Amino acid sequence: MNHRTTQPDARAKGAVRGGAARGAAARGPRGPRRTRRWALAGACALLAGLVLADRVAAGVAEDRMADRIAARQSALVQAPDVSIDGFPFLWNSAAGSYPEVEVEGRARTEDGLPVTASVDLREVSRTPGGYAAATARGQFTVPLDALAAKRGAGVRLTGRDGRSEITRSFMGVPLVVTAALKLTGDTVTLEPAAASLAGRPLDPANPQIAAALRAAERKIPELPLGLVPSGISVDAGAVTVHGEAREVALADAA
Repeated sequence: MNHRTTQPDARAKGAVRGGAARGAAARGPRGPRRTRRWALAGACALLAGLVLADRVAAGVAEDRMADRIAARQSALVQAPDVSIDGFPFLWNSAAGSYPEVEVEGRARTEDGLPVTASVDLREVSRTPGGYAAATARGQFTVPLDALAAKRGAGVRLTGRDGRSEITRSFMGVPLVVTAALKLTGDTVTLEPAAASLAGRPLDPANPQIAAALRAAERKIPELPLGLVPSGISVDAGAVTVHGEAREVALADAA
């Protein structure tokens, strides 16, 4: 037997076995790691299921609330969009309180004006008679085109710098009156700021102009939920009435 050949072979085999042992030790046991991965995956799946169930429950409540609001508000042309904020919804529902409820819908006034309404209810909580909101704020927007149509053919309304610009034909030439919109109680009034006829300046305090603006004053219809008019604004395409109220009683809607 060749001892010189045998010894190196033995050392090589030992090195291989040692390397394999060290590799196995470095990898460690597979069982506990696999168990932890399965546990983590299960926890993630459970959490996803709970979130989904919570959102489904919120969606059902929102749809139910929208149907009940539509049944009580005859001015609405369709059921509004309702969003109940706050997570988790089921916890809030069990507690009978919601941090915020937003309602958006389209309505039509008694004289046919289209209105886009947006109401934000804060700190909604269950009461013996239904629900109540600590505060409520609303915005009710009417297109200027619709308002102009009510003033007759040939009248055009635009908004600029927070003011309304009224244009109509007078003896075949354009009469333009710029007026600031103001809220006086529940009535929208117009205060003349500038006027021109065929491009030539006129005195905005002209009695005829003042009379025409008084005729254009408009009383705000009763707002829902007892909201009180608190301001008015105008942009390029619409005029918006703002309203607010505190301690608003709501019918059972959730």
